[in-house]
Amino acid sequence: MEGNDEITERTNDKGEYMKKRWLAIGLSICLALSMFSTLDVRVSAEDAGVAPAEETIVPPEEGETTLVEDETAIPAQEGDVSEDEKEEMSEENEADISAEENAVPSEEESVTPVEIQIMDEYGNITYIMDEVSPVVEEPSMRARTFDVSDKVVNLRAKKNGTAADVKNPMNYTEYGTGKKGYVYGYMGADAAYLGTENGKVKFMISGVIGMVNEAEVQVVSQSAEKVSSYYANGTSLIHIICSNMNAAPNDYRSELNVGPQQSYMKTGTKYYSYDGHYFYTDYSVMLADYRNNTRSRSINAQSPYYNYYQYLPFRSTTGYTATQLSSKINAKTNNSSKIWNLGNSLITNQNTYGINALLAAGIAANESAWGRSDIAQAKNNIFGLNAVDNSPGTSSDTYSTVDACVKNFAEGWMSKRYLNPNNENYYGGFLGNKASGVNVKYASDPYWGEKAAAIAWGLDSEGKDRYKYTLGVKDVISGTGYINLNVRKESNASSAQLFTAGPQTDHSFLILGQSSEFYKVQSDPVLNSGRTGIDGSTGRYDFSKMYAYVSSNYVTVVSGKVNQGTPGEGTSPPGKTADTLAVRRGNTYYFKYSLSDGVADLTVPYGKASDEVLIGDWDGDGVDSLCVRRGNIYYFKNGLSGGEADYVVRYGRAGDEVLVGDWDGNGVDTLCVRRGNTYYIKNSLSDGEADITVLYGRANDTVLVGDWDGDGTDTLCVRRGNVYYFKNSLSNGEADSAIPYGRATDQILTGDWDGDGKDTLCVRRGNAYHIKNGIAEGVADQVVLYGKADDITYAGRWKK
Repeated sequence: MEGNDEITERTNDKGEYMKKRWLAIGLSICLALSMFSTLDVRVSAEDAGVAPAEETIVPPEEGETTLVEDETAIPAQEGDVSEDEKEEMSEENEADISAEENAVPSEEESVTPVEIQIMDEYGNITYIMDEVSPVVEEPSMRARTFDVSDKVVNLRAKKNGTAADVKNPMNYTEYGTGKKGYVYGYMGADAAYLGTENGKVKFMISGVIGMVNEAEVQVVSQSAEKVSSYYANGTSLIHIICSNMNAAPNDYRSELNVGPQQSYMKTGTKYYSYDGHYFYTDYSVMLADYRNNTRSRSINAQSPYYNYYQYLPFRSTTGYTATQLSSKINAKTNNSSKIWNLGNSLITNQNTYGINALLAAGIAANESAWGRSDIAQAKNNIFGLNAVDNSPGTSSDTYSTVDACVKNFAEGWMSKRYLNPNNENYYGGFLGNKASGVNVKYASDPYWGEKAAAIAWGLDSEGKDRYKYTLGVKDVISGTGYINLNVRKESNASSAQLFTAGPQTDHSFLILGQSSEFYKVQSDPVLNSGRTGIDGSTGRYDFSKMYAYVSSNYVTVVSGKVNQGTPGEGTSPPGKTADTLAVRRGNTYYFKYSLSDGVADLTVPYGKASDEVLIGDWDGDGVDSLCVRRGNIYYFKNGLSGGEADYVVRYGRAGDEVLVGDWDGNGVDTLCVRRGNTYYIKNSLSDGEADITVLYGRANDTVLVGDWDGDGTDTLCVRRGNVYYFKNSLSNGEADSAIPYGRATDQILTGDWDGDGKDTLCVRRGNAYHIKNGIAEGVADQVVLYGKADDITYAGRWKK
């Protein structure tokens, strides 16, 4: 090499030695170039568009709109350094690399055991000692190419290869708002890596996008087995939370039930998400979407998932009585627990201070390990009040009784502080995550809100509370908008502003109704008697008087339906009863009065286990009942009870396919015999000739019956694979509408699921029922769990 003669003469071995040194310099330069060539130029979300003058936008910080790569990272030109200086630089470079490697603890070094809380999918809580080093060993940096697409942030280790502080959470600054936050990596080790900007690592965990000094975290290669993920088990969606990226894949992890499996999910498939709303099957694709401020390549890009209990505002009520709630809680613990028979205290404080008793129970169970934690037992403190991370046992508050603790939590902590927009802890009045909700400031555990919600799902086994209310969310994609939405006294833009919701994304509202272009919502804070402002002097809450309005242009409905002009809870319209489910096991029928899981509301034995059974309203009283078919003889029962049939009718042949419907709109269901593509309809429960004969479809079609247009008359629908051809009259000819829905192999039920007078489809997969409330394709409006996967299921209206 030119210019190296003097070096060559020093020793016979130096030629080969210097080749290695020059190779080290070359690799260092390539590494620096590849690192900075992969970084994106970021434009703030606020620059994407201008909001109407009605609402307030949080402006970007000065200099935030465009990020410039660090100029000091550009390597010097070869001619700028002498050959002797190059040799010195090479030696220094090798020394620096060696020093960095030596900073990583060796396998022989001791690891400080850490106690970690683990929750399983049933809400059971255990504490384990984690004795595995959290530092991920990476291959030598000299042999790696830096690729942002496959990186993950290890929150339990620092850049220098030492473990993160076990006593204190990691502090960060939220990207887009500049607000300070904190997270405890020992409760959630991994975060999505979004890049490094000006010496700060940009990451996402639990919905929040944060910036942290790069020295405080370890950026490592992504391993599919050692990061948090989700899977659908056939009925529920389970969130697997990694607590130690260096441990075996199945060790040190929580598995949280975050709600019903969604219709767009496949059983057994692994999904990735760091916001819990949009799911991916490919980790690198997810990171690319995050960096580009989009969710377009997620499996549910048009239907973000919001865990109902995680985003249900506290300003709501449970349907369980104090006795029922105590029974639910007691089933998970014993009489030595500090939350034994807690139902009465929770309901009393719910009715006084407006804090949902079921959600409060979820928090108490999580914070106190079902009333068995040392703090709960010694201090009657079941909510972890003032149990700060670095000294929980010493700093936590002491109460004379558990009831006193519940009162202070509901009145002082929630109603006056965390649900008061004038308080610095306010990020929305719901459990939430690290992007929004009480979780932001109440707990360093990034999945604290999910855990309390998981317990609420388990306690609500009867389904009395799930999907009871209509929920709406502003800024449904984290990091793409920070609208500080005005909350007004009345439903117009000139009305007085009561408060602002805050810039946080994924802010949830409980929607009571709609007036013009405004949603009527339950107020998070206590309002004064004139409903002209916040009353911070009291925690007492009046559900009927404390409401407000927000512009519907900025809120996306994520659960339930909005009733126009009047308050509502997303339930059936007044005076109309929706269809629900019943399961059959042998000759016993288990009827449910609501679309929910849990114990049957009515159990009736009827007929034989081998009987074919039809469902219909045989006497026009508005309630469906059973009919046993044996050959061509039909045994009708006019009430949901056992005993003798009320009347017996002979019709058709023993081998006929038989359908049931109200063919003439008189409120009474009757029979229809199908032979091929010919339908023989009888308008009375009697034998004899058919009243109407109709040709429709093909002989091998699958046929469904329902009132598709709400005119009171049942008609036919032909199913071919996963395409449905609806006819709104009893006639031949073209279908009036056709839609694809579900899969060709799905079992289908029909019913009026929302009580609007129109029948729609329900896909059954195992014991999960994916219900659609309109004749349209797309994601199910509701997913309900009931019974077992091998049950025979019927749809009907079991009570008036």
